[in-house]
Amino acid sequence: MIGADHRVPSMWMRIFGIIGAGFMVLYGALGVLRNDLHVSLSKSSSSGVHLHGFLAWLCFAGMMMMSIGLVRLLAPDAGASEFDFDARRHRFGPLFLSGLVLFGVAQLIADLRS
Repeated sequence: MIGADHRVPSMWMRIFGIIGAGFMVLYGALGVLRNDLHVSLSKSSSSGVHLHGFLAWLCFAGMMMMSIGLVRLLAPDAGASEFDFDARRHRFGPLFLSGLVLFGVAQLIADLRS
């Protein structure tokens, strides 16, 4: 049953997650097209970094991987009666984490360059 497990995200959380993934892709695409992708890993007073060229594309690839992993984790399967969170996490979690690593590596390289 959907929602029987406290780890299963509610329908609204899944909808907001999917919308957030879409905004992440749109933001990244606009930044890559302008060749100026502004990103930050922290919520602190750091202003983030502006990525250009290869690093912007690397970061965007990470954003795409995170978005795809998030959508695949949260979107309902066609015809599925249950939301098996553990199976989805094991199947799509590595894609999300790989994207997060690319996202972070691009920013780390940019910080080391400056």
